[in-house]
Amino acid sequence: MEKRESAMTVEKNHEVSSENQEVQRNNEDDMYGNEKKNIGYRISASAAYQIAASAASYLQSHTRTMLPFKSSNPESIKDSSKDGNGSESGSDMISSDMASLMATTDSVTAVVAAKEDVKQAVADDLNSTHSSPCEWFICDDDQSGTRFFVIQGSESLASWQANLLFEPIKFEGLDVLVHRGIYEIAKGMYEGMLPDVRSHLKSHGKRATFRFTGHSLGGSLSLLVNLMLLIRGEVPASSLLPVIMFGSPSIMCGGDRLLRQLGLPRSHVQAITMHRDIVPRAFSCNFPSRVVELLKALNGKFRHHPCLNNQNLLYAPMGQLLILQPDEKFSPPHHLLPSGTGLYFLTSPFSNEDSEEKLLWAWQRIFFNSPHPLDILSDRTAYGSEGTIIRDHDMKSYLKSIREVIRQEQNRIRKTKREQRRKDWWSLVLSRGVSAGIILGKSITTTGLHRGQFNLAIVLQTGRASLKRFGKLVASRHIYLLVILLLPAKLLLLGAYHVINFR
Repeated sequence: MEKRESAMTVEKNHEVSSENQEVQRNNEDDMYGNEKKNIGYRISASAAYQIAASAASYLQSHTRTMLPFKSSNPESIKDSSKDGNGSESGSDMISSDMASLMATTDSVTAVVAAKEDVKQAVADDLNSTHSSPCEWFICDDDQSGTRFFVIQGSESLASWQANLLFEPIKFEGLDVLVHRGIYEIAKGMYEGMLPDVRSHLKSHGKRATFRFTGHSLGGSLSLLVNLMLLIRGEVPASSLLPVIMFGSPSIMCGGDRLLRQLGLPRSHVQAITMHRDIVPRAFSCNFPSRVVELLKALNGKFRHHPCLNNQNLLYAPMGQLLILQPDEKFSPPHHLLPSGTGLYFLTSPFSNEDSEEKLLWAWQRIFFNSPHPLDILSDRTAYGSEGTIIRDHDMKSYLKSIREVIRQEQNRIRKTKREQRRKDWWSLVLSRGVSAGIILGKSITTTGLHRGQFNLAIVLQTGRASLKRFGKLVASRHIYLLVILLLPAKLLLLGAYHVINFR
């Protein structure tokens, strides 16, 4: 809250100084010229709306012949095909679903097809150290010396602007491509977090460790900030704990290769994904060929995008994938997974690294296309506050499912401990040797002794073993077993008494 208040103060002072500069310019320039100069500096809400609206209008007029929009009415299909462009004659008969699809397509492609100066203005707005589009929080574990950075997901209009600015750019000047909008947010967030990172290193030294985590967009930002701290030399690799992401989209092309270059294992990135969550699938599913061609036509940066050209996807999954399956009553199970609640991760039987990577990638590709995002979006029950999209992506759903997995694991541990105690108990009651023979009423004879003579040394020897076992039970705080053991102890004494009397 202190950081927020400080940022608001800085931003307010910044706005006041900007207004003073604007008044001075108004004395020299007219209104129109002033607005034109300020576009590259700052975009207001109304200006952004006008830019988006004009881009959408331009896009709509140029993409009607490229997208196969069809009406559910066969007559309208024939009419639309007669006029050559499929727009005027069939527009009145287009269904409401197709109209919604066209509106959505216009909104997305308006950002993709925008000019570079407009996109750079949006990027500069996202890359802000004063007001980040996503909230982030700090929590310290003093015992382990770990500082947690928890980043929120998409909750603001600015964060959704970042989602739509998904063209690829180089990450930290390396031969790895990254989602531009999310990278721009990460840059500003990095500068805001850096003082807290340095202060933790200063106070804890080599003992200091950092854990980055987040949900949805927050998980992707956690990954980028974590890697930026290592690449820029602020934090050693030994101080960076694995990043844990919940329901986060893939945002890199060549991410696993980057991990190898940095000397990090694949487990450094642990992506926990709900079994039917659409968000992790959004950039990692197979894009239809017509969509690929449209992206390349709208934005030149997609024409040489290796993931799009070689794999028909925007960004590839990286790190270790963990699939979270909730209870069947909450969400139907995935057909590729066993039924019931669980947290599953993929392993390969191959010892060869190349063969293992190919097999895991093939399985991931099947998973991210089952179900395909288009199949999810085609279901009418997917929308709304009670729809499947929110149900399978909401952070509360992840929390509920994770708690159920932890509860099951705790029950399994308790069951294992009970079985182990039961084994220890029976090994104490039915211990091998003389004591067992006495309980069963058998006479004990040994070589070199007279018939029926009682060998006390053997009893003492086996007694020590029993005492050791009993000591383990006491150490495990199960002293209540002493009551249960009173009966066998009594039988032991009676057996010894009868043997001595028999002699």
